[in-house]
Amino acid sequence: MVPARKLLGATGFILASFFFTTCATETSARSPTPPNRGLYDLAPLDDPSIARCYWLDRSRPFVFQESHHIRGYFSPTDLASYRDALPAPFTLPDKLSLRPMIRVAFSDHHDMAEGPAHREAEVAMLGMDGAQPGWVVLTSPVTNGAACIAGRQLLGLPRIVRRVTLERSTGRHVGRVYAVGGERPLATLTVDTGDPVESTRELLRQYGLYPQFALLSGRVLKYVDPGLSYAELAHRADYEIKLGRARLDVSPEPDNLLRRLGVGAPLAAHWSRIRARYTITPM
Repeated sequence: MVPARKLLGATGFILASFFFTTCATETSARSPTPPNRGLYDLAPLDDPSIARCYWLDRSRPFVFQESHHIRGYFSPTDLASYRDALPAPFTLPDKLSLRPMIRVAFSDHHDMAEGPAHREAEVAMLGMDGAQPGWVVLTSPVTNGAACIAGRQLLGLPRIVRRVTLERSTGRHVGRVYAVGGERPLATLTVDTGDPVESTRELLRQYGLYPQFALLSGRVLKYVDPGLSYAELAHRADYEIKLGRARLDVSPEPDNLLRRLGVGAPLAAHWSRIRARYTITPM
């Protein structure tokens, strides 16, 4: 079991060490090799144009201070593909109060007290671990090799090395993740803030605070928070959030993960800024 102190900031989006009681718990023992991988962690780890997914000479901790994030929530277009995409042991949401959903996110860790600034992306889908709903991360591209291997070995997240960008301007934030080589965008998430529909608030009240699931050596880890609402977070000086609308553009290649998964209409989106100091220590 990874110590909780190493897991602070594991999701990189709304886990801040001094106002979240962040922890990881094992929900149950699993086979080291799940029988069904779905679309989980299928991409090559390395991008030779950027870095290897490896510690290299990194032995000092990563100390985070401030980061910016965008998230978009989308309906799936094909429930059969959605069900097949989930890796074992996760299953399709089967409660009447839940709906299958895809989440695409980008993060820019631009203010580091120690360690390189880096950016990351994430494709996740809502799934069930037994009776518990949560976000199953299918892939998480990151721009730094040490951050990649830390995510895989310490946090159980399917990190890979890729070029990721996050452009910020007044009212508009654009995240892009690129194919190997760093020239061809695979997906572009645009979040326009300032005029959200009421359904955005309602959706985030429920789905925005579900835990994030990870798989570490076949074990399910669950990253949880204390259940603060977005309205409560928005009133804290160390956390800023703006709701908005999302648009997702996906490249036409048939093997593109998002195209295979089938991403439909946007449901909600937000931008956030977190000012929080936390540490991840290399093994």
